[in-house]
This record gives sequence, C-alpha cells and structure tokens, in this order.
Amino acid sequence: MADIRVGLIGIGGMGGCHYENYKQVKGAKLVAVADVRVDMAKEKTQGADVNVYADYKEMLANEELDMVDICTPSFLHADMAIECLNAGYHVLCEKPMTLTAEDAQRVLAVAKKTDKKFMAAHVVRFMAPYMYLRGVIESGELGKLLRLDMKRISSIPVWSWEDWMRDEKRSGGVITDLSIHDIDYVQSILGMPDSISCVHYGLKNNNDFAQTEMVYGDTLVSCEGTWYGTGMPFHATFLAVFENGYVESTDKLYKNGKPVTIEESAKVEEVDLGINVGNDNGYLNEIQYFVDCVNNGTSPDFVTPESSAQTMTLVDAIKAKAQKI
Repeated sequence: MADIRVGLIGIGGMGGCHYENYKQVKGAKLVAVADVRVDMAKEKTQGADVNVYADYKEMLANEELDMVDICTPSFLHADMAIECLNAGYHVLCEKPMTLTAEDAQRVLAVAKKTDKKFMAAHVVRFMAPYMYLRGVIESGELGKLLRLDMKRISSIPVWSWEDWMRDEKRSGGVITDLSIHDIDYVQSILGMPDSISCVHYGLKNNNDFAQTEMVYGDTLVSCEGTWYGTGMPFHATFLAVFENGYVESTDKLYKNGKPVTIEESAKVEEVDLGINVGNDNGYLNEIQYFVDCVNNGTSPDFVTPESSAQTMTLVDAIKAKAQKI
C-alpha cells in the first residue's frame, strides 16, 4: 500500500511540531506545506522533498492529497476544516476543534455528510502518563476515583503569529486554548459533569488564569489553566486520589508513591520550536493513530468528532458559568 499523501496547513508553533513528527510517521508522506509566512516555511523545510505554498487553497488545487493536517490559529479551524472536508480530504485538526460548540456542530455535520475522517488533535489523550491514569480509572484497580486535580501552567504565549493567542476573540483565551487539554481529557473519561463552577481572571495585565471545578456524583475534579506574564517553563501535573490509593504525575509518574515505568518507543528528536511546550511522544502517537485510521478505513474511535464537539460544549458551559475576577 502506498503511503497516503499529506498536506500541512500552518508550520508555525504547533505546525512545526507536527512537521518534525511526520519524519517518523509510518504510512504517510508529507508532500506539501502551506503557510502565509512562506519564507519561514521554506526555511523550516529546507532540504526536504516538500512543496511550499503561501496559500493553502493553492496547495489544495495543485497537490494530489489524501489528508490535510490543520495547524493554523484556532479561529480559522472551523471554516478551514469544513472546506477541506467538502473538498474530499480526511482532516486532522489541531485543538481546539473550533472556538465554540456551535461551530463544532457545523464541522461535525459536514464530517458526517462527506463521510471523510475527521479528528481533533487532543494530544493529552495520547500522552503516556494520562493513558496510564485512564487505565487505572477505567479498570477500577484502585477503587472509585474520589478526587482529580489537574494543573497546566505556562508563561503567556507571546510568540504567536500576529499575537493571535493573546487575543481572546481569536484564541478563546486560556480556557479554550490551554485548560481545554485537561477539560477534554476529563470529558473523554467521565463525560459531562453534574455541576460546574469556575473562577476566571481573564486576559488582562498580561495574565490569564482559570480554576474550574466539576462534580461527577461524589467525585470532584479541578482543572487549573494558567498563563502568567512572568517567564515560566511549561509544566503540567495531576493528582488522582482513589479509594485505595493514588496516582501522581509531576516530573515523573507515581502510583502509591512508587515510580511507574512506562515503555515508550523512541521519541522524536528534540527540536527547539521556539514555543513553551514539552516534548512528548503524544504528538507522534496522535498523528500515527489518525494516519492508521485513514489507511485502515476505520473511524477514529479514541477521539471521535462527537467527543471533541462535546468538549466544546463543556468549554462553553464553563465559560458561561465563570466568575470573572
């Protein structure tokens, strides 16, 4: 079977991360890249057998593609995904799926109508510590989950194209852009909560942080998402307390205080992307998973379009409930 041909739309921050990971993806060949910053795109792809375009529509018109990978700013996701699905391409789209639940339903409807595969790239679902925790929760090996505390903290992103990430209308702010990683993870395992509360600082004074609490029966889940104006390395942690033990992820993964070793394939080569994110096999795993779905003719059931749309419904509900301070 010939490798499927992939076009990457956007090779900035996350696009650069996806680009580097395609070098290890099996069953797919990245043949074209489109970015409005064409000089940057040519520099990043120098020496590679990749055609570069300044306009993604020109790329779609001139390349014989099977799949597109959308890594553009969040406010462009909905219309771009719909256009690519209608044009007959399978679509992998960086998170968030869209900026609103309403737009997510538009994408979902087109994905169903065209019968093309669509997946939002919720990378945390594919990261080893979080996959391990999912297994502990779903197996019940430590009993019932009582409390889950998730934190995701970073310096505020000042590196984005035209500073779109610090524009709440274009990024959705820290809840839609950063905290969504943990919100989606929780939703994918536990579903929609019984009740929601949130305190949100809002994008001001070059800071944006939110503390969300969700109740599932007698289980309490909290998700903190923070952009601080002071320089701060990215870090993400969780503490899950069960009836009969706990699982904790900080610099390492622990179960009941003992380190947990997880077998992983070789990571992609460390590359300085100029963005404040960690390097994890999750990016490679999510791309490989979607490529395998396309090659095997199977729907992505680990991250379904319906589940990603449900995450946007939950994000909208959290923002509607948020107390601004």
